[in-house]
Amino acid sequence: MEKDFHREFTKCPQCGSERKFLEELGKELKERGLAREEWNMHLDVKEGHVVDQLKEAAIPIGSEVPGFGIITDICMDCGCIYAGVLERRDAKKGLPPARNIPPGKSQKGRPIINPFSNS
Repeated sequence: MEKDFHREFTKCPQCGSERKFLEELGKELKERGLAREEWNMHLDVKEGHVVDQLKEAAIPIGSEVPGFGIITDICMDCGCIYAGVLERRDAKKGLPPARNIPPGKSQKGRPIINPFSNS
């Protein structure tokens, strides 16, 4: 796949309408001053990368892996949910996110026993 793959779909694949529900709602919110002018409204925005989890550990931190971006909306005329934008993105592998450990618990979720406690 090309590194600069980017496709925009302006019409519903089902009925050919150009009216998108969240896009229209966003226009109304902007007109009423309830949303910022630079905002774009969509049903869903997904981005990420697809890498075999068994091989991911061997990829050095900072390496680029192929990723994706998908933006969806709903046709106002027929209700079809469809992708408005599909694109390929490169993502750099970073450190895994830190896990929040509740107070009094170990990393495995077990209660921590204080060896100096009398109870």
